[in-house]
Amino acid sequence: MSTLEIVAGSLLILACIFTVVVVSLQNNKGGGMSSVIMGGEGTTVRGRSRDRDAKLANITKILAVVLFVATFVVSFIAMSANK
Repeated sequence: MSTLEIVAGSLLILACIFTVVVVSLQNNKGGGMSSVIMGGEGTTVRGRSRDRDAKLANITKILAVVLFVATFVVSFIAMSANK
């Protein structure tokens, strides 16, 4: 295993763990998936959300992108290492 494979794999594992933790911290009272897609009822001041769950939802979205990109990077590294 190369150093790049280890770093990318570690990033993937950390992204998975952080995603599980952040999703677990979110409040379960929301409107489900529709409130995530449509924005929910968060109150904003100057574009900043004061709601803790809204911040956690934003962190979840960022972690989902990191997880998605890290998965492709690890897959690409594994494919190129096998050639």
